[in-house]
Amino acid sequence: MGLNFFVPFSGTKHGVKDHVITILSYNWPLSVKKIYNLIRKKYSLNITYQAVYKTVHELIKMRILVRAGERNYKLNLKWLKDLHSYTELTETNYYTKKRHNLIMGILDAKEEGSMSLLVFETFFDVEKYLYYLQKNFVLNNNDKSVICIHHNHEWRPLFYLRAEYNWVRKIQELGGETYVLCAGRTPLDKWCAKFYKSIGLKIKTGVNCAGLSEIMVFGNLVIQIFLPSMIKNKLHEYAVKSGSIEELKLSRLAMDVFEKKAEIKVVINKDSKLAEQIRKETMSHFKQS
Repeated sequence: MGLNFFVPFSGTKHGVKDHVITILSYNWPLSVKKIYNLIRKKYSLNITYQAVYKTVHELIKMRILVRAGERNYKLNLKWLKDLHSYTELTETNYYTKKRHNLIMGILDAKEEGSMSLLVFETFFDVEKYLYYLQKNFVLNNNDKSVICIHHNHEWRPLFYLRAEYNWVRKIQELGGETYVLCAGRTPLDKWCAKFYKSIGLKIKTGVNCAGLSEIMVFGNLVIQIFLPSMIKNKLHEYAVKSGSIEELKLSRLAMDVFEKKAEIKVVINKDSKLAEQIRKETMSHFKQS
């Protein structure tokens, strides 16, 4: 049976199903009688016990609820997980549509043939867009080609530790692999690389890459991020001067680098041959001698 995408409070009036799901979202497991009493108490509804009993059993048939003991019920965690995946995918699809002007942080957008040029206001805006773009591609395609990334310095786990962990794990679950080359070899780069390696991502620091632009490749997309010199130099300054992660002043780093207003150009090119060329070059760094 496929997933039933019943979404609570999706209508103008809240029905019995909405109230049953809401009650069980913060208090479980419960019997039909307790659900009935809580609905009457919390929402002051003139509803019968028979209506609640019927609704609970309808939700069981829909696999939204499951039994928890002989007479108690709770939400089906699989339904919750599938619903989360569905809404996440829908959000990603909407975010990555070509209506670039609707996306916060984009100053300008141009398209010509297979190439797009986007201009962002901050580094954080760039990262947010690329995160959704990558997620949209991976979740919507059966393409298991390797994802490749070239960075000047690694820093993402400092701000997105849990998100990075979850994303790497998600790619692995889908049968994908990610290879990262990092030009820097500072304590910051090494700390981030150690984290990535611990969760199965392949990364090498101190590699001559990302000279003119940082690069991401997934599928047939080649994405180049052209960081202004002031952003690139400031990030390098923080990375070099900090002898350890503990010495990094994250709030200052965020303000001086990632929230600093600038014109950051991102070029997205659909070119399968170029993508494969970069992919092969990247993976050659990981071949054993």
